[in-house]
Amino acid sequence: MINYIQKVLVFIFLLLLQVFIVGKLNINPLIQPNILLLFFLTLPVDLKPVPTLLIGFTGGLLLDMFNNSAGFNSTALLIMSYARIYYVRSFARIDILESGIEPGLSTIGYRWFIIYAAVMVSIYHLVYAFIESFSFRYIPENILSALLSGAVSLALIVLFQILFYRTRSKQ
Repeated sequence: MINYIQKVLVFIFLLLLQVFIVGKLNINPLIQPNILLLFFLTLPVDLKPVPTLLIGFTGGLLLDMFNNSAGFNSTALLIMSYARIYYVRSFARIDILESGIEPGLSTIGYRWFIIYAAVMVSIYHLVYAFIESFSFRYIPENILSALLSGAVSLALIVLFQILFYRTRSKQ
């Protein structure tokens, strides 16, 4: 029960951080970082598909309500959550799948987590960029925006993992 309360508090913290700080950063019109993705990346690997999709959709819907973004985040997070299910099943080691751990730098290692996070963040930002422009006319701009936003988001996610989640593996 405490783990669920802790997860909800982490979600609320990351949502507020995304809405009031990270979402307000005006680095460049092409760069739209998203730190809330960290919550979805660190969901337990043994979470069933339906709850994973519901959590992704609900989180995106809440972010859409704060950003007035007409379903862009909910669609992108739903697709990322769907891809996450198959990515974890396909590329996670058996001991990771059976243990039900939460993916992170301290639990599964730097290499696997960074590759996993890069793939999921790229999926999210590519879907978001193409839905936002709603046109294939801007393919180069959409890809550039997804790459830049994904790189900044990934850097923030890894930074948060190093700062806040490092102590678990030492125990």
